[in-house]
Amino acid sequence: MVKIISTILLVLFSIVEISAQEIARVEFKEFDSQFFPFKRPVLVYTPEGYDECTQSDYDVIYVFDAQTRSHFDEVHSLLHFGIQQPNNDRQYIVVGVASPTHLEINYCRNNDFLPVPRNWKMETPYYGNLNQFKQFLTKELIPYIKKNYRTSGHSLAIGHSLGASFVIDALTTDNMFDDIIAISPNFAWDNDYYSAKIINFDFADNRPRFIYMTMANEGLDNDILGFPSQWRESWNEVKKFCVDKSLPKNITLKIDEMPAYSHNEVVLPAHLLTLKQYAEYRHEPVFNDDKLYPVHIELSGSSVDGDVYVTGNQPALCDWDPNGIKMTVVNDTIRVLDINLRLPAEFKFTKGSWDYCYYIINGDSGNIRISSPEKAKKYYKTN
Repeated sequence: MVKIISTILLVLFSIVEISAQEIARVEFKEFDSQFFPFKRPVLVYTPEGYDECTQSDYDVIYVFDAQTRSHFDEVHSLLHFGIQQPNNDRQYIVVGVASPTHLEINYCRNNDFLPVPRNWKMETPYYGNLNQFKQFLTKELIPYIKKNYRTSGHSLAIGHSLGASFVIDALTTDNMFDDIIAISPNFAWDNDYYSAKIINFDFADNRPRFIYMTMANEGLDNDILGFPSQWRESWNEVKKFCVDKSLPKNITLKIDEMPAYSHNEVVLPAHLLTLKQYAEYRHEPVFNDDKLYPVHIELSGSSVDGDVYVTGNQPALCDWDPNGIKMTVVNDTIRVLDINLRLPAEFKFTKGSWDYCYYIINGDSGNIRISSPEKAKKYYKTN
């Protein structure tokens, strides 16, 4: 009997240990939106160690058409397994935005993504709710994510087909996202409505942006799905504009073709290609602006002794010279630094050389940074 009880206790302790491990999780939420007569389902992925890394803030990636769960799962899985290069282990919050799939409510994804057409007469009821969908995002969902999760203030939107057309519209019309990945967008809808969004967009603002657009075989000879020639013609017009356009240095604009894949097949290879490039882009992020912001950085722990230095991604932090800016001694276990920095500021703590860097236990190793002036006080802990 004693042996049986001991075995049961051992199993229970094992279960407790497993449940306490740091693992990524996906939360399912439903929003009773004031803009719709039905609930809006949303998935939220938070990465491994999110709960423990209380001093880390995360970029947010919004994935549309998450009613097709694979779109959402591919993004958070690829970003956090194998797509990033060594020494580039930045993690992200990923939000899956689903559209209704029950046609009995007379509403589907097209309603979310399409405005009322100006030039086309459409018999189908599945269009025209674009503005309500945008209001749901800007007044309910995005504020909720910012309030309830530790976000950096930087966002990426990913869409496919009409979802790709939508993220182009949300970027160019509403400045809703910093960056977009648009996979096989329909530029031709309503007499080139979406191609005009890109061609007439003001790229000259000071906001750093990553804009990636890719197309599959729509309208080519191997397109067995029979997409109309206008689809390809409108894409070619946008492609020519992007190739010829002279862009500010803060804009990263990439345009690509993947003609070996059909309209639906292209999603996975496009995710593989574009997310890898986006991870490289965010590995060394462009400064938000030229301004200097006051920041407070604190390091505490029993191993904090002697001189401690902060070094990082700008001259004010000695441009990654390990013998960087010496922190002020508060007591035997606490060092502080108050300084004005450009944001996002990335940094590490050293004892004056790369032979000893402090390991941060309440911050993601790929995310020791200050991204926004609203979250410019950081209290890091080490062993």
